[in-house]
Amino acid sequence: MLRTYDAATVRAAEEPLLAAGEPLMARAARALANAIIWELRRRSIRVSGTRIAIFAGAGNNGGDALYAGAYLARRGAAVVAALPLPAYHRAGAQALERAGGTLIREASVAQAVEVARRSAVWVDGLLGIGARGPAREPLASWLAALESERLVSPVEPLVVAVDTPSGIGVDDGALPGPYLSAHLTVTMGAAKAGLVLDPARRAAGRIEVVELGFAPHLGEASVLRLGDSDVADLWRVPGAEDHKYTRGVVGIVAGSVQYPGAGLLTTTAALAAGPGMVRYLGESEVAELVITAHPEVVAAPGRIQALAVGSGDPPGAPALLHAALKDGSPVVVDAGALPTIADMEARAGARFGEHVVLTPHAGEAALLAAQLDLRDGDGTPFSRAVIESCPVAAARALAAQLGATVVLKGSVDVVASPSGPCYAQGGAPGWRAVAGAGDVLAGLIGAMLAQHAVVAEHAVVAEPTEVTGRTELTEPADGAGAPTAIDAPGATACLAPGAAARIAAAALHVHARAAALAAGTPFAAPARSALGEPAPAPGRPISAAQIAARIPQVIGQILGGA
Repeated sequence: MLRTYDAATVRAAEEPLLAAGEPLMARAARALANAIIWELRRRSIRVSGTRIAIFAGAGNNGGDALYAGAYLARRGAAVVAALPLPAYHRAGAQALERAGGTLIREASVAQAVEVARRSAVWVDGLLGIGARGPAREPLASWLAALESERLVSPVEPLVVAVDTPSGIGVDDGALPGPYLSAHLTVTMGAAKAGLVLDPARRAAGRIEVVELGFAPHLGEASVLRLGDSDVADLWRVPGAEDHKYTRGVVGIVAGSVQYPGAGLLTTTAALAAGPGMVRYLGESEVAELVITAHPEVVAAPGRIQALAVGSGDPPGAPALLHAALKDGSPVVVDAGALPTIADMEARAGARFGEHVVLTPHAGEAALLAAQLDLRDGDGTPFSRAVIESCPVAAARALAAQLGATVVLKGSVDVVASPSGPCYAQGGAPGWRAVAGAGDVLAGLIGAMLAQHAVVAEHAVVAEPTEVTGRTELTEPADGAGAPTAIDAPGATACLAPGAAARIAAAALHVHARAAALAAGTPFAAPARSALGEPAPAPGRPISAAQIAARIPQVIGQILGGA
């Protein structure tokens, strides 16, 4: 698991170490220099004679960069440091000069670009974690010019960011102004949240954390990223004593006459995750399609331990969602059922609980926010553009307003809940962005929630109504009368606080890995190469059905440590 922290938490963790006289900068600089040496060796490039540009601002990141430049100069590298400001780290600059490096003090933008153009490696130490908002001049012009030069370079230089790429939102992953993209970010003491959040994540490249002894002093993480081992630890592997009900039963309300494929995709993904049973509770026309493809699916009343509802605009979704919410079981709310959630909150101020997992993409999240009149910290409405510029802020705002777990889908999927940290799960290829991928995700999350729900005596059944012929959730009849619509809570699924968010994050990890496997690309492949290294495999087009088909294989690989 990668734990990331906001700037205030990292600074607080630094203080006791600095007070104790720990040489943090010396350790950070040596680690930075070693990371650069390793990257050069990986490309069979000798350090001696390699031209390295250091761009150093006035803060500690600039000092780290200058001291690292001194180490590299002593190894024979031709190091030139361009300093944009009258203030800079004096001791670091002196160390670089003593080692044979060159300094250009109060360099102009043109001088910085000229140094960059002649260098194979750029070290970005311009801004630190204390920066807020867009970079100010002259650094804004430097960043814009260097990023433009990187983009037009015939052979892309290796750009290494110190702690964070200059210009990104350290805490929220925003890109408020000019920034410099890195291939590698060497982050000091603890990873920063902005390194794993969109859109700044695209500027961070690979992340390497330098341990500086912060761990005992760090508070709560801000954003987490699960890996294979975390998902394996979370997975409920069935034992010999298990049966279909102890392995979880998930209900699916998805698909319609207009979008029948959504019902099939959601059900297929739910089956692929390995619950004890999948019940299809949607329209009879779609049920025929589902049963033809998957005869093991049960299209009949019975107990469920989680519900996935809304993919493909099923016409019965609002009534079924109301019933499930009253029952208190875990519910995944997707697509066509999302407006019902906003309407319930707008009319009655409803709060839904963390066991209710909403799965909007940015457009759907913008519609939800508009229905709720939800705004960001500056009072700006959460339009789609605003959400895409800082997804984590929108996810947190929706989760806080609704009391639910929110999965905001994107190239990096963000999971937010009213309590605990957020999750940021990436690594999927761009090929994943296809129609139906969200339906697959809804079924996968629903099945995983069902497997984790601890239920005392849970019996939700489905009966067709005389008026519509569609399936609706009802309670089992007592001895005296016919079944009625759910109007009182049943036995509540006992998910621990924060569990739904972690389960959703694990499902996102499996989903992303399945997409990479289907597309034939390495999971979390780098977006671009540098210094002539081979470009990552481009992969191939995929469909949502192919993502669902790869889920069992990915689960097997994760559990087997492959």
